[in-house]
Amino acid sequence: MRKGFTIIELVMVIAILGILLGIVTTAAANSIKQARSRKADACCQIVQAGFETYYAQKGEWPGGIDSKIKGEKTNSEGKNYNSDDDVYVLDPADVDEMMRDILKEYKKGNPCLDISGLFVSRKQGLPGSKDLGLDFMTAIRGTPKEKNGQRMSSSEMHFGYPEESHGYFRHFKVVYSKPTDQMKVSRQ
Repeated sequence: MRKGFTIIELVMVIAILGILLGIVTTAAANSIKQARSRKADACCQIVQAGFETYYAQKGEWPGGIDSKIKGEKTNSEGKNYNSDDDVYVLDPADVDEMMRDILKEYKKGNPCLDISGLFVSRKQGLPGSKDLGLDFMTAIRGTPKEKNGQRMSSSEMHFGYPEESHGYFRHFKVVYSKPTDQMKVSRQ
């Protein structure tokens, strides 16, 4: 009668556990990526709904950008966007200003959008940067990790979505179509 396991049996058990751990880790990584992707799409939908609600209530787009998007001026990306001169791609600074206008309306008691779903950062989220963002509610309340618990004011916030692969902050891409007078908010 033998006592214990042979080396082959132990190696087989370790190999099986390794395979199972690999499967679980891959599944967890994929679900995290999918969750970030869904959050990014939800952020875009929330912001687009906020812009459309503001426009429906006020008759103009937030941030005072009507003069930029409805005038003769167009940006270089707008000119190159599908070779369509009637398309204007807003600069990140313009998008941030539009969001601040919507937040001002929220403070006045006119909720144009669900602010709890916003994703913000102190930094601009330029392509290639590795800045992490925060949920809007966390940012205005402050966290122990964020600059010794200091809260973010709306003037220092940049608005965007979490990148799906690492969760880094990225700015929205907002495209305005002059013929249809509509804005489309999407990921960069």
